[in-house]
Amino acid sequence: MLHLENPLNELLDVSAQNNKLSGYDCSVYHHHKEIYRRTVGFSNIERKIPLSKDTAYHIYSNTKVISCAAALQLYEKGKFLLEDHIGRYFPVMEKMTVKTPTGLQEAQNPITIRDLFCMTAGIGGGMMTPELGLRVHREVGEHARPIDLIPYLAEIPLEFEPGTGYYYGICHEVLAALIEKIADQPFSEYLKEHIFVPLGMEHTSFDEQHFAPDTIACHYQYNGPDEKPSNLGSKNCLIPPLLKESASGGLISTVDDYMKFQEALCTGDVILRKRTIHLMRLNQLQGTQWDGYGYTHLGMGYGLGVRTIVDQAKCGSPAGFGSFGWGGAAGSYGSIDPENELTFFYMQQMFGTDDLHTHHALRNIIYSAI
Repeated sequence: MLHLENPLNELLDVSAQNNKLSGYDCSVYHHHKEIYRRTVGFSNIERKIPLSKDTAYHIYSNTKVISCAAALQLYEKGKFLLEDHIGRYFPVMEKMTVKTPTGLQEAQNPITIRDLFCMTAGIGGGMMTPELGLRVHREVGEHARPIDLIPYLAEIPLEFEPGTGYYYGICHEVLAALIEKIADQPFSEYLKEHIFVPLGMEHTSFDEQHFAPDTIACHYQYNGPDEKPSNLGSKNCLIPPLLKESASGGLISTVDDYMKFQEALCTGDVILRKRTIHLMRLNQLQGTQWDGYGYTHLGMGYGLGVRTIVDQAKCGSPAGFGSFGWGGAAGSYGSIDPENELTFFYMQQMFGTDDLHTHHALRNIIYSAI
């Protein structure tokens, strides 16, 4: 498709040049067939290791979409309701404290499972306070499972009354703990059994040892137009080793593997039923819950763990209404549009660049071409 290939190549090449990217990898599927794929650059600039279709990347918050899909599988089986209080499953979280202008007080609202999906629980960012982090390391061990964090997270005051705001924090770690409790198996094993193996995602894991040497791309840090990017290495730069199986940002994957996951949600009735996927991409925010959500002015709402287009005029894009997905901290961007049978995934491994402009231009080119 020359009307897609030429402008998309130009956009991505200019972005790579302007942002001094080590490289990029982009795949586009339409009607469930790949219509565009381009892999340019290096996984390690200094050693001149080229990117390839087999290169694996830390996908950071693109992990969240997989985590939420996994939880929704249990929802489909009637294992929980979105309105259930998390205290029903973890009594230690039934009565939480909340920050107020006059100090701490007992929260008046319970945390619901819907709040965990939607980041409206008031649970803050970061893994935990340094003091609690040291306690977890000392009392639990080197690698804590999500369920191990629950008693420690229960001690941290909420940022606001559950259900009254939005805070992009670590709510999905509690969802992972819920999966572990209901399924009675580690989060990583559940994902492998119910998502990775069924979809043939052989190159997706939390464990760096799963990958052959030199197949995980190095991270780079953009230091400005006149400075050389810094090589930060190939280990996860954001998730502490304490939480190896982070539902918020711990997975390593390839572009091909992640596209298998996105295509499953685009097709429907594979790992989730179509009706559940529709619920997942419906905007869930209302009232003061819009506070703190950074995409409102761009015509996007937030569903069950995914951004979703709710206002095409504000979005300023020919993108399909209800197309959904998320991105990752090092510049990745995924999108799923069941109505137009369109999915795409853009991957870079560079911090500090103007990702949003590139992502939206990429999206507009793709929709204009099809």
